[in-house]
Amino acid sequence: MLRTATVIAFASMFSAPALAGDGPKRLSIDFTGGIRPDMAGLGSTISQDGTLDTADSTIANTLYNTDKALMSDQSNATIWANSDRTDSIFKMMGAEPMLGGSMLGVELGSRIRYELDDLVKFPLFIQSGVHFSQRISGGYQERTLGDIAEADDLMLLFAINQLDPADYSGGTMINQYDASWMEVPVTLGIKVPLKKRPYSFAYGSFGASYFSGGFSVEMDVDEVYANVLATHLDIDALTITNYSPGAVSDTIAFNMTGIGLNYGLGVQAGTKNGIAFFAELNSSGAAKTVYGTNMKTETKQLLTALSSEALAQSDPEWFDTLAFPVLTTGATFRTGVRVYFF
Repeated sequence: MLRTATVIAFASMFSAPALAGDGPKRLSIDFTGGIRPDMAGLGSTISQDGTLDTADSTIANTLYNTDKALMSDQSNATIWANSDRTDSIFKMMGAEPMLGGSMLGVELGSRIRYELDDLVKFPLFIQSGVHFSQRISGGYQERTLGDIAEADDLMLLFAINQLDPADYSGGTMINQYDASWMEVPVTLGIKVPLKKRPYSFAYGSFGASYFSGGFSVEMDVDEVYANVLATHLDIDALTITNYSPGAVSDTIAFNMTGIGLNYGLGVQAGTKNGIAFFAELNSSGAAKTVYGTNMKTETKQLLTALSSEALAQSDPEWFDTLAFPVLTTGATFRTGVRVYFF
């Protein structure tokens, strides 16, 4: 009995006439999905630029041509390709790197809309809702160092400083970028009917959105790779000084809240029973430079050491925080279904 009533109620939702009296229904709810390419605008950082410079005197920079703590895909691919083809038995990279690429995200959401035709005698509508965006692919990098530290002309220098060159060869660093946020849009739109079909029209909208969220970077640095980043080399003085805190595993998040604009264009095709399908182009976003979440002690020590030997000597935890611009945006393209119910 209950099962039969449930089926009848569910069916009536989609089969009941959408015309109330002599006019169409004006209140509706939609369910949307969309794709968000290059989440957080980090594509250029991951693919081309990298971030966090290493000092010229580090073994990373001097021997392994690693001028960033977070290397770009372009640099990793270039170093690997040339290192792999060299006739030397000593390689800058010990394995083919995994290239992350920009982050691709998915957006899911729902909005409620009220069409103002009857109130203002003009085809306007207002709507609001919530959209959630989450990375689904991209942003994973992995690089393994070669064994240049074990070259014959460096062996004596390591021996003088009572260091084992094997502790500076073959280390691995893994980075995972991630991103997610919430958007709450409030928009005003205008409709243009299409061929007098019910609930079918082209439309445009403009409004404001509240955003909350951001991105994070997970760093997993083994002890050997940390040695290479945090050790400084002085050929003239014949000294090698290691300031490494050891292996580091940490996640630094950059989150913001802010208000931005939104606007879009779309087209909707409806049926007499009040079900409509739509597709729309959207542009929305907000940006702010923020400080990252608290870092572990060993992370502070590693970043301080790789950036400056003078700082590592005088204040090992000088690198207390990081700042980075956060860009949160809505999906570029959305599609979904709208149900009119009043």
